[in-house]
Amino acid sequence: MENILNRIRDFSKKVELFYVATSNQKKEVHLAVAKDLTFLSDNKHVAFKSWFCKKTIENIFENLNISIAIYDAKTDTGYQIVGRAVSKNVVAVLNGYSPQLEKIEKEYPQEEYQLKIKIINIMDLHRVAHSDKYLLHN
Repeated sequence: MENILNRIRDFSKKVELFYVATSNQKKEVHLAVAKDLTFLSDNKHVAFKSWFCKKTIENIFENLNISIAIYDAKTDTGYQIVGRAVSKNVVAVLNGYSPQLEKIEKEYPQEEYQLKIKIINIMDLHRVAHSDKYLLHN
């Protein structure tokens, strides 16, 4: 397991952005983009901060299941981390930073969240045909 996590940790440092998929109780999926994925030293969790839109945070409060896709289009190499949010904390709040957004969503402040995700399993991710077998054997 540690070899796989080290390989993915090294790979994630080369990829600028990753994608975060969440869904609510109605099974409506929402996709967000983030950066700076950190693999925690316990080899069981990842963490990241982002200024998520309202829908992503609403989904996480309704449904803790989350999927993170790390993908490099140039090499058609990537990984999907299947996980569960174990903590979600506001680490910064802005007021007046984006007046256009505040006009649309007046009731929601602009908040930066830090999420900690328990890794349940990992799969390869490619554009071409590939296996969805889990890489971690729990």
